[in-house]
Parts: sequence; structure tokens; C-alpha cells
Amino acid sequence: MNHQANRCLLSAGVVLKGHAVDSIRFTHQTRLTERPLRSGSAIVIRQDELFSSLRQRCRELGVVVHEETRATSPIIERGFLRGAACDDARELLAEYSVIADGANSTFGRALGTYRRRDLPYLVAVNGAWSAPSAHDPNISVDLGLVRADGRPLAGYGWVIPDGHGAVTAGVVVPSTVRDVESINLQQVLVQMVSSVGHRWGLVADSPLELGRERRLPVGGSVGPVLGPTFVVAGDAASTADPLSGIGVTGAIMSGVLAGDVLANAVDEGASAPLQRYSADLKAALGRRQQLGRFVLPVLGHPAGRYLLPFAARSRSAADLLLRSTFDISLPNPLSQ
Repeated sequence: MNHQANRCLLSAGVVLKGHAVDSIRFTHQTRLTERPLRSGSAIVIRQDELFSSLRQRCRELGVVVHEETRATSPIIERGFLRGAACDDARELLAEYSVIADGANSTFGRALGTYRRRDLPYLVAVNGAWSAPSAHDPNISVDLGLVRADGRPLAGYGWVIPDGHGAVTAGVVVPSTVRDVESINLQQVLVQMVSSVGHRWGLVADSPLELGRERRLPVGGSVGPVLGPTFVVAGDAASTADPLSGIGVTGAIMSGVLAGDVLANAVDEGASAPLQRYSADLKAALGRRQQLGRFVLPVLGHPAGRYLLPFAARSRSAADLLLRSTFDISLPNPLSQ
């Protein structure tokens, strides 16, 4: 989680005590460049701890949290969303709603959202491994992904320690790679862990958990993000960063913006404030989205796979990658 997401949570009264990260290591084959981060730029927090903290803060504010309840379908009356039907036969009615049911948003699609086919997406997979070095205060980014036959592959891999005895590792490949749908990303992930795992004490063929490949709509490729009585947030609105694939920052920022416009709508007794949401979201994330739409096609070009490895050879290239791709703050002036 970067400083922007953490700042949004702090402003909402959510205080997280995660595993602090003070540097990022870029690797490519035998090359390694390590760059320091500005204090507080990034922390690692496990998903269950994040969700628990969010639920606790909601309860403190008087929000009723329905645990172990699955919303199955939207309730639509006269063309307006009025709530959700649940798997326990209950109906939860609401004047206004936030649609935040993930990248494969069934609610969003039922309400008319769609992904633009002319914009790129990311394909990703991740897993968890036991690691004796899980307390290390750094993140590894591998820029030397290879296919099963050994050919270079555009994209990157990462290893993130959770501070509790395990690391999460994953790989991300842009859809602009010509044959992306035929690539077995689980094999790419295991190969990546095999190549960098010695630095963490990982056994590549003994994961604690290995996820499935998934498509990540990114960069504002899904819309529309609002309707007369609802707004769409998080992965359902493709707020994940188009370059890094990191979703938590966009999810939190869009959630805060959604809460603001819905609160104003309730206070004013009219839905007019919801119309501001799209512009607010663009103001918050638009720069990153435009950058992603320019860079991803370049990375998908056959020559593009040779660009990222420069970050493992040059401090300047590593700093540029941190600022542009991962949107993480560096010390100022830059440490050399």
C-alpha cells in the first residue's frame, strides 16, 4: 500500500500497523539495483487485517455490517437501483448504492457497465510461500520474466514480505503482448520464484497457496461509473493502476470519493451530487490512466520487453520506474 492509500485511510480514521518497507530491489538475471524509499511511502498489510480494520471503523461510525452475507442480484424498480437481494432471502433496500463487487462485477454488468475492448488490461497470478526472510523491510521486483521455452516476456514479477513468516509473489503481463492468452502464467510465476527465491529462502515448488490467472481491467477501461442512484468503485470501475496492477490505492480512493458524493446526496435529498463522481474520479486517477494507455502498448511490442530490465542496471532508470510505474515516493533529493 503506497502513501496515497494510507493517507486516505488515515483521513477516514483507519490506522494501520503494517510491515514497513524502506527499499525496493530491481533484479534482472544476475543484476540488482536497490533503491531507498521515502519514510512512510509503502507498508505491507495482509488483506484480512485491512478488512478487519475497515469493518471495525465502520462499526464505530454506526454502520451495520452484514457478515457472511452475499448480495446475489440488484433490485431494480422502474429503471432505478433500489437495493440488493441476498443469498439468505433478505432484501437490503437503499436509496443510494456503491457497486464494489470486484473485477468480474456481476452487479455492474447488470446495471450496464462494460469494458472497452480497445483499451489494454493486465493478466496476473500470485501465490504465497513460507519465507524465513519475511521480516525483511524490502520488496523485490523481477524484470526478467521468461516463458516456458526461455524467451523473454514483457511484464514483471514481485515478492512482498508480510512480516509474519510468509511472502506473496506474483507476475503481471500486459494484454498488449501478442499471445498473452496462451501463456501459462502459473509456470511463469514458479519460474520467477525459482530464479529469485534464493534471496528469500523460498522453495518454488512448495507454495502455501497458488492462485488462478485472472484478468484485471485497469486504467478506467470500465464504464459508466455512475447511474441515477448508484456509483461504481474499486475493481468494478477498473481503478487498479494500469502500470503496476496494484488495486488497493484506486479502490480506497474511489471508495472515499463515492462516500463523499453519496453523503452529499443524502444531505441534499437529491441525486445531483452523484453526477460529480465521474469527474472526481478522473481528477484523482486520470493522470495514471493516461500514462498507462501510452506505456502498455509500448511494453507489449516485441522490443518493449527489453526496456524494463534497464531499471536493474541503472539507478536513474530504477528511480524513473518507481515514480512512474509504482507511483512510490523517493527520498528528496534522490539518494545515490
